Amino acid sequence: MRDKIETLRLCIEPFATKDAAAAFAWFSDPAVMRFIPTGPDRSMGETTQRLVRYIEHQALHGFSKWIVRERASGKPIGDSGLIVLEDPGKIDLGFRFARPSWGQGFATEAGSAWVRAAFIDFGLDRLTAFAHPENLASLRVLQKLHFRSMGRERVMGMDSIILSLSATEFQLLAETPSG
Repeated sequence: MRDKIETLRLCIEPFATKDAAAAFAWFSDPAVMRFIPTGPDRSMGETTQRLVRYIEHQALHGFSKWIVRERASGKPIGDSGLIVLEDPGKIDLGFRFARPSWGQGFATEAGSAWVRAAFIDFGLDRLTAFAHPENLASLRVLQKLHFRSMGRERVMGMDSIILSLSATEFQLLAETPSG
């Protein structure tokens, strides 16, 4: 069972309730949460409850949204991970970062690490992702990760573009020589 993902610049690991104060910094930020159907957390209690749900999800599925820290400093900068959606068979890749960490490639780096973990470590068949049509930054990241648009749907009450990547597509990309 995987309990940490490390990349060149990031350390990604399961949330603990002690992370609530750090996570509240981005979960309460209206700009960070603009395209999240639930909107920003209004209190530390809401963030703590969110983390409890992530911890329960982790215990049930072996993965969840995890806290993302800068590897060099250990500073918490966001969260990323996989969530099983209510829609059967859909496992959602998501990422969210505090504003000071925007524009530095962290979402692509964390997302790429999660794609590899999903297909190699967890043996999943397919990942999905959803993004508000105006969330151009997230849509660009998902395109870089080779997710393909599957159309539009309402997800948790939000008009969303649905994207998908299969384990077969991932394997073919891994076998293709870069040039």
